[in-house]
Amino acid sequence: MAKQTIGLGSAANDNTGDTLRVGGDKVNDNFNELYTALGNGTTLTVSTTNPAVGQVLRYNGSTFLPSDYTNLTAALDINGNSIISSSNGNIPIATNGTGDITLAAGGVTSTFDGATGGVDIPTTLSYKNEYNSLGAAPAAAGYTGYYFTVNGDDNPYVNINITAGGVGDTRAKLVTEYSSINLLIDVDTTTTPPSNDQVLKWNSTSSKWLPANDSAGIGSINVFASVAGDTGSTTANSQTDTLTIAGGTNITTAVSGDTVTVNFSGTLTTTLNALTDTNMSGLTQGDGLFYNGNDWVPTPTTGPILWYELGAPVENASSDYLINGPGLPAGENRDPTLYVHRGFTYAFDNTVEGGGHPFRIQSTQGLSGTPYTTGQSGSGTTVLYWTIPFDAPSTLYYQCTLHAAMQGTINVVS
Repeated sequence: MAKQTIGLGSAANDNTGDTLRVGGDKVNDNFNELYTALGNGTTLTVSTTNPAVGQVLRYNGSTFLPSDYTNLTAALDINGNSIISSSNGNIPIATNGTGDITLAAGGVTSTFDGATGGVDIPTTLSYKNEYNSLGAAPAAAGYTGYYFTVNGDDNPYVNINITAGGVGDTRAKLVTEYSSINLLIDVDTTTTPPSNDQVLKWNSTSSKWLPANDSAGIGSINVFASVAGDTGSTTANSQTDTLTIAGGTNITTAVSGDTVTVNFSGTLTTTLNALTDTNMSGLTQGDGLFYNGNDWVPTPTTGPILWYELGAPVENASSDYLINGPGLPAGENRDPTLYVHRGFTYAFDNTVEGGGHPFRIQSTQGLSGTPYTTGQSGSGTTVLYWTIPFDAPSTLYYQCTLHAAMQGTINVVS
């Protein structure tokens, strides 16, 4: 409805204006339209009490009240339009306090953390960080960690704070597969370009790795430190030194590529008698081998041999035999009583004292006692072997044939 104006007439009381009733109707109609447009028909739903500069009227569910335009209570739908600024002004998007700003698209939400300032983009981020010159890129101090490239430069850059050497904030070139080794600050291949077969060597004067020959500054290179044989040794002393692998009796050597072959053309020993420390003379079936101090020799035996070592005291070599062996305690056993078994073989090793104290087994006591030699072989001055027969007496004796005090008893048991 258009606004209705009360007709006042051309002059007072000239009866040309609206009547009181008509004027009252126009007033009521105007107010009804206002209360309907700004209220529910009977009550206004708009309040402008205490508005502030820049505020807007916002409906709170029952009334339009003055409110800050930054506080939206529902989604802002711009229906395909753009949010633009005027006069090249900024478009700030800021949270109140430490709230986050999120951008959602394609089912992925990126977050600008209001507490830390960090940005979380959980998908691919495509951007171009190439500048026409190094000076056009952001300064290292203000953009630490910023990665960028420069048009025409094959190496990318990163703004970084380097503590070593007090470098501080700087733009560092990154090494890629297309970079030259000379890009490293401690390598110089420009002052003296390298030639074929050269290597990088440390130069303490310039504190850099410089091209040089691999043997420069080395008097000689040892291919091997030293080689030692059963007799003699050798040490390499030049790059051209030769190590010779020589053969010997019935032995030849051959080298092919990196393989050394050693050939033996002699005859391998296949019998005991061919060994240098064996003496097989007199060997018969059933004999065993025993070491007599010089050689392994055959000795008749029908079972295991029990070995006794004979000696004499240092302080009085003619007073006692010192005997050690099976059944006797460790230490000095002076003329002990021996217990032996019929059918067993015993060896009495007298090689140390045999020349001065010949050992003999007797059936009676004393220097003039009757020798008992049944089942014996060897010698009482070296090694006496005794296989005890089953008819041996139950009591026998041992005696030094030169000293009466060196004697003892042998008990023969079953």
